[in-house]
Amino acid sequence: MKNRIRWVLFLCLLGLFEASLAAQDAPLNLTPSSVRVEAREDGYHLFVKAVPGLSSLLLTEAFETPDHHLATYALRSLEPTAVGRLEKRLLDGKFLTEPHNSIVSSSPTTDALLGQAYELHLPPVIEYGNRSSPNSRWGQVKVKELLSTPGQGFWFSIRAFAKPYADYSGAYQDNAFELKTLLVQTSVPSGSRYEKGLVEGFSRLGDAYQATDIRDALGRIVQSISRPGDSLDLVLAIDTTKSMVKNLRAVKENLLGPIREQAKKFKAFRIGLVFYRDYMETYLTKTVAFQTDFDAVQSELDKAVAEGGGDIPEAVVEALYAGLSELNWSAANRVIIALGDAPPHPSPRGSVTEAQMRQLAESKKVEIQLILLPQTVF
Repeated sequence: MKNRIRWVLFLCLLGLFEASLAAQDAPLNLTPSSVRVEAREDGYHLFVKAVPGLSSLLLTEAFETPDHHLATYALRSLEPTAVGRLEKRLLDGKFLTEPHNSIVSSSPTTDALLGQAYELHLPPVIEYGNRSSPNSRWGQVKVKELLSTPGQGFWFSIRAFAKPYADYSGAYQDNAFELKTLLVQTSVPSGSRYEKGLVEGFSRLGDAYQATDIRDALGRIVQSISRPGDSLDLVLAIDTTKSMVKNLRAVKENLLGPIREQAKKFKAFRIGLVFYRDYMETYLTKTVAFQTDFDAVQSELDKAVAEGGGDIPEAVVEALYAGLSELNWSAANRVIIALGDAPPHPSPRGSVTEAQMRQLAESKKVEIQLILLPQTVF
């Protein structure tokens, strides 16, 4: 009987010990809700929510086996980056000589969405392993190119440490993620009629019209070019991310007919296009020069495909800037209209700013209009 009681007590203590270990490891267990990704001009920026008990993060191959018999390597940038160049890393009790180029962070900063968060910069091309050792693996991964290939993805691990500087002398845990799943758009991300931040974001850029549906939006475009004058240059900047599948189909089928009729009122009428997505996509912006041939414009529209997009904000500012800077404006009336269902980035993710875009529009005497589209299931 005593042995049985001892055995029961032992099992209870063992359970408490395992529960204690699990509680200790909880801060090192990362979920998709604690990680967000921003695609920027210089690559992907990962933000990981900082919690008590989590002291540093390191990007590695995905992922190390529990017995540690299969070596996995830290991922490195090819050269120092602005985000990580001052971050230290410990290995075998010694700080690595800088620049070590490891993608590591022990320094949480304030993030608008997650609060205190660690930032890790994953460049478009990374490397791993030891190039000089004959018994070691080494390689490079072209992350952007890999994600642009249909059916391909990029698995990596966010290795979470209980100690700073990615110090293996304390507890650590691998958290495997596939980058494309963190970036991919989902069907109708929110339950509201318009995507969160769309109205505020578009209104910040200029005259924003909230269309009830795509046909209302197309009617607004026709109304926008109904004006006196002998000549008109019109540029349409069209969101071509995945959430625009249905809207883009309607644009292809219904856009040019009414515009063609309106164009007859002008002695000279030209139309140009800008297709836009976001940073690290197959393209950020793609411009089509001014055309007088509507069949040629229709051909360009027909070739457009709605895919990609990543997080909700898109390159609206960059699209307007591309239309303003890359097309040769000359008509007396000049209008550029952005058509999309996602807001612009709240802050620049590349070299183009809202102030630059507005200044360019003013100098070229181009009127900016924006048409907001409600969400559609895709």
